Amino acid sequence: MFGYVTVGENQMTEEEYSVFSSYYCGVCKATGKCASQISRIGLSYDITFLALVLSSLSNDGKCGEERCIVHPKKKRKCIKYDSAVEYAAAAGVVLTYLKLKDDWCDEKSIKALLGMAAFFFGARKAKKLLMREYPVIDSQLRILSGYEKAKSKSIDDTADAFGKILECLFTPDFIKIESQKRALAWLGLNLGRWIYMIDAVSDLEKDIKTRSYNPFIEMGYKDARKCADDMELSLTLNLDGVATAFELIDFKKNKNIIAKIIYVSLKEKQRSILCDAGKVKNESL
Repeated sequence: MFGYVTVGENQMTEEEYSVFSSYYCGVCKATGKCASQISRIGLSYDITFLALVLSSLSNDGKCGEERCIVHPKKKRKCIKYDSAVEYAAAAGVVLTYLKLKDDWCDEKSIKALLGMAAFFFGARKAKKLLMREYPVIDSQLRILSGYEKAKSKSIDDTADAFGKILECLFTPDFIKIESQKRALAWLGLNLGRWIYMIDAVSDLEKDIKTRSYNPFIEMGYKDARKCADDMELSLTLNLDGVATAFELIDFKKNKNIIAKIIYVSLKEKQRSILCDAGKVKNESL
């Protein structure tokens, strides 16, 4: 379900992309330390975005240079000693593990079972860093699973269940200012709703063929174009919610990078998926 927060080099200056990449590398390194080395395979831009947003509320962290197994010849910039980066790393591991667990319980997927085995020890370590967040994530995934088993026809209910996971993750205890926390909660909720909905639109045709659960199928959609047309406004409103929250947050650094992800990258991703789902012309979006 993750993979919808994307960042293109052509959407940022070279310096901005370098900063974002340093957070990606930082989360990757932190994942190995707080969980396990194999857990690093679950790293995504979505979790890097979480780290970037939370880190940018303070002047913590230091950018150093390190080598890694993927890039052994040349050192790469890497954010270190940052509580937000370490928190996001733990969150990514726990979220991946619980999603694999949910897939195994619901579908008895061998792939999910193997994934659980790979992430088990890392998730057990990471869980200790998320004593407040872990029960919320687990509970909301169970609620979402219940909706799916009941073949819910409500995209609002299912999207809200996932949105509340990100609402929780964007409001860690180390954020002390209540006004900031409220804005971050709104950002997380709307981003989570958008991710769930855009994923359901993107998977509609595949889910029809495989007879998998999709709220839009239960709502009667049999045509991806019609679904894309009908959902464009709702998706845009969720992105507007993310943007509104962004404008209320007092960032200490990286504001331009975060703005480009929200105002350019997410909108471009939505445009691309809606076009693939049946839009005739990109210009019509």
